[in-house]
Amino acid sequence: MLGAMAKYRAAAVQAAPVFLDLDRTVEKAIGLIDEAAKRDVRLIAFPETWIPGYPWWIWLGAPAWGMRFVQRYFENSLVRGEKHWNALADAARRRQMHVVMGYSERAGGSLYMGQAIFGPGGELIAARRKLKPTHAERTVFGEGDGSHLAVHETGIGRLGALCCWEHIQPLSK
Repeated sequence: MLGAMAKYRAAAVQAAPVFLDLDRTVEKAIGLIDEAAKRDVRLIAFPETWIPGYPWWIWLGAPAWGMRFVQRYFENSLVRGEKHWNALADAARRRQMHVVMGYSERAGGSLYMGQAIFGPGGELIAARRKLKPTHAERTVFGEGDGSHLAVHETGIGRLGALCCWEHIQPLSK
């Protein structure tokens, strides 16, 4: 456990995913985790819906026009506990790193803007869903219920996660 004033290296990913390709995006994420480990990074954070990429088409036209992309997006979204999820947890464990992953979560017939925090043993510290996707995002994603809003004690300090506009929304305060 690091002391309250201990220093560690963190990395914020500013790389594009392999858009709409779950297999290759998870492979790329693991490669970035491996690269960060070579630089003694203890915490790596990926952007909102990094897996399988942000659905940018929602801002380009009418929702009916954009629906043609939703099935492929759905099929390439992450499912908690399945092989891609487990590969990310294994990468965190193998590199003994905290990993914050932004992803599109497929649960039943719905999609959610999810964030997972994996610990350095590969354990799941937290998994949450964005409370209220922005107006255009609601054409693709469901809402979270807030039950997962928490800050967690970890070996590197307290960790929590919010997506995008949640940092200024009154719902998260």
